[in-house]
Amino acid sequence: MTRAARPALALALTLAAAARAEASPQDLFGYGPRLVAMAGTGASYAADFSAVHANPAGLSRLRARELTLGYVGTAFWLDAAGRPFSADPGSATIIGLGLPIPFGGALRDRVALGLGFFTPTNVIVRGRILRPATPQFVILPDRVQTVALQIGVGVALPWGLRVGAGVMAMAGLTGTVLVSADASGRSSSRIDTQLVATYAPVLGAQWERGDWRVGATYRGALVATFFVSIEARDLGINLPVFNISGVAQYDPAQVQFEAAWQRRGWTAAVGVTGKQWSAYPGPTSATTTNSPAPPAPDFSDTLVPRVGVERRWSWGDGTHVAVRGGYFYEPTPAPPATAERAYLDNDRHVFTAGLSLGATAGGSRYTVDLFSQAHWLAPRDGAVAAGPLSHGGALLHLGTSVSVTF
Repeated sequence: MTRAARPALALALTLAAAARAEASPQDLFGYGPRLVAMAGTGASYAADFSAVHANPAGLSRLRARELTLGYVGTAFWLDAAGRPFSADPGSATIIGLGLPIPFGGALRDRVALGLGFFTPTNVIVRGRILRPATPQFVILPDRVQTVALQIGVGVALPWGLRVGAGVMAMAGLTGTVLVSADASGRSSSRIDTQLVATYAPVLGAQWERGDWRVGATYRGALVATFFVSIEARDLGINLPVFNISGVAQYDPAQVQFEAAWQRRGWTAAVGVTGKQWSAYPGPTSATTTNSPAPPAPDFSDTLVPRVGVERRWSWGDGTHVAVRGGYFYEPTPAPPATAERAYLDNDRHVFTAGLSLGATAGGSRYTVDLFSQAHWLAPRDGAVAAGPLSHGGALLHLGTSVSVTF
């Protein structure tokens, strides 16, 4: 290898190792100010743009156009072996849009469209590539710094039945890095990367009778993959093709079942979400054809119980005040950390709260929402290469939004 070529190859490897990819943050918190404040419930009662994630069938409840703009921030306090574990805070904007479709006849007030965007303020996509033996929180920190896009449509059918369908979208990374030298020994590198879209379906149904509502939602696995191929040519030494590849983030396929009771300003919802974490392939793949495969993550499927409550006071002039709260328990899918596979994760107890204020002016309804989640990571022990390792911590998710219905 020529001396001039070495810096170029080092640069190519560095750029590839810093690859970024994205995933959906909704799996951590839920989506929409009301549903985040009510512990990620909503499969049975969602009735605004947030239904694109909770249950697209709920979009059919929309009777007026609505636009929501919001801002969220997330802070982490993680620790490992008694020392703080570095995790960057995240912030993002939220945009939600609900559009009833003005059909006539039998479809009048029965079909509506919803859009939802979650856009980080400081990055577009983010993920980390570390050796499996390096202690790392594989589920939490980077998921709050990823772009998420969802769209859905809901249809109201007879007999209190509603159905809906939608899609979640994100981008994976693919590219090539070519390092070569000409006849004079001068080296050059060419880097070609691009984001490629990947999708997952969201399907849902709701049924209501009197004060009771029941809902079920299926969400497909949403996978952010990356693949960067690094090849060296004419450098005076034979090098294999390096493939920097794997999964930066992963939202498992899941099914959510839920029942809600609504009466005289009260909404109470109880549900459970089953997540297929056993299909998680792990964050990295083999670097070359002769490299050993990384250890299997051996994640397990999980069940997440949820409960959310809202009390709403409304007056004849369109003014309202609502207070919200909830709790959910998110068991970890990851086995205890080992020397070969130092993937850190903890069971999480999550407490949620929110406040909503609304008023009518000029024929439109304006709403301001505050919402929050506090995640407490139950302490857990593992054993990595350096010895026993205890880890835990907390995270705080806060947000506010303004909506106009017209």
